[in-house]
Amino acid sequence: MKLKLELILVLALLPLLSLAGGRELYSENCEKCHGFSQQGSLGLPLYRSTIANHSDRYLQRTIKSGRPGRVMQGFNFSDNQITELIRFLRAGIKAPKYDVAAIKGNVKNGQGIYKKYCQSCHGYDLKGGQGIGKNFSWQKDRLVSPPSLINRGFLYSAEDQMIKHIIANGIKNTEMVPFVTAFNFTDQMLNDVVSFIRSHEKPPSYKNIIRRIREPVSFIYDSPYKLKETVKKIRNSVASYNFRVYANRTLLEGLRKENFSVDDKKQVVIRFCNFNNMQNFLKIEPRLGVMLPCRVTVVEDEQGKVRVVLANYKYAVARFNNEQISEAAIILIKEMQEMVEEALW
Repeated sequence: MKLKLELILVLALLPLLSLAGGRELYSENCEKCHGFSQQGSLGLPLYRSTIANHSDRYLQRTIKSGRPGRVMQGFNFSDNQITELIRFLRAGIKAPKYDVAAIKGNVKNGQGIYKKYCQSCHGYDLKGGQGIGKNFSWQKDRLVSPPSLINRGFLYSAEDQMIKHIIANGIKNTEMVPFVTAFNFTDQMLNDVVSFIRSHEKPPSYKNIIRRIREPVSFIYDSPYKLKETVKKIRNSVASYNFRVYANRTLLEGLRKENFSVDDKKQVVIRFCNFNNMQNFLKIEPRLGVMLPCRVTVVEDEQGKVRVVLANYKYAVARFNNEQISEAAIILIKEMQEMVEEALW
């Protein structure tokens, strides 16, 4: 009788034991973005109602290739590890199977359908909504940021039939409604819009974006003024661009200065921030907060020569692997360069 009870207990625990490896992989690699209970955070939610629409092939390719240009990196897991992780994500849900053959529809008609029904969420350029993953409390229009439909990793991973299935049936407990019942989509309409989305596919690219930046890491300007006058002029210039200017700091402030041989008073950091600008950046990439506020450093060398050092934010922002934030950084750094150049004119 005792052996029988032990056997029953082991059999009851088998499903939990089979998920243990995947749970550990998820905890170590996925949880920080997709949440402890897969509710989403920096990454999109991975609820069972969402995973129910995804084939094993799609999940395998997504884990391997990630989402180039976005936060989702590719993971160099073994086939067994990927199988364990997918088993954990499914939690007993049967994997759907989709035909991998391409859907043949009318791309031009699909473009019109997309513009009318899909553009408001996924963007006119199909790059998705602003931001990533779960939205902040001030983004009332969407619970999550609609994903990019032309991301190379997504189009490489997704079967046409899977895309069609999701458009037709929606995703339960999300803002993705079933278009067949909500908007009376016909089978031909589904085929056309899928073909339009697929027409944007390009070969996967995993080049290091940092290596493609053809600019210096920092912009250095010679100032014709003394240190104090340079600092004053830059502060005035920054304020004229509607940035709030904070109290100056020295470069080594808060550190034990006896460990350094430089004159800390001759290295002044000017800090500033535009709150509208900051909010727009954080909507796109919440982790960017570690870089705020913006700053310019004014340095006087031993010969009395004054220079202004402006870090090139393109390099720092590139590490977040987000095309939207990289494009916004180009605008910001150009504006900051104008501020400095105007001050030193």
